[in-house]
Amino acid sequence: MTEKSKNYWPHFIIGLVLFSAGLVGWTIKAAIDNPVEMDNSYMLNYHTVDDNINDILKKQQIFDKNYKLAIENEKLELGKNRIVFKLFDKSGNIVENAKVSLLVTRPETVKYDKKIDAKYIGDRYVAEVDLDLEGRWNIIAKVKLPDVEGFKTYKLSTLDIPKE
Repeated sequence: MTEKSKNYWPHFIIGLVLFSAGLVGWTIKAAIDNPVEMDNSYMLNYHTVDDNINDILKKQQIFDKNYKLAIENEKLELGKNRIVFKLFDKSGNIVENAKVSLLVTRPETVKYDKKIDAKYIGDRYVAEVDLDLEGRWNIIAKVKLPDVEGFKTYKLSTLDIPKE
């Protein structure tokens, strides 16, 4: 080798190792900044859902076949809200003997979850919740009847979002 020809391979290898170390550090920082949130779609932890998903889905099919849960709210407001549901059987008769529980949650986090039991007032199931953040909210309703159990998720917002 002459003095004028240089070998750049060691520089390239060192640069590649440093670049890879930087990517590893960036991946770790992104994972810490964006933790995995627990799924709460059935108001149960994911281990219980995983162990019992077949029973949950079977009960859901029976519920969907025999009952209809209808929400009366179209929008939520900042502050106090009354969330109102009606529960019908397939004949259109109002069902009175259900236990309706609600989970009001943000779609992206479980940090602001609020669990509420609805009360049967008149011919409706009513729950009150105080919301202190603007934006989208999921309302997960769990309906328990003596013979069946079902879930229904509603997506509401405190903002005026045009319907598509």
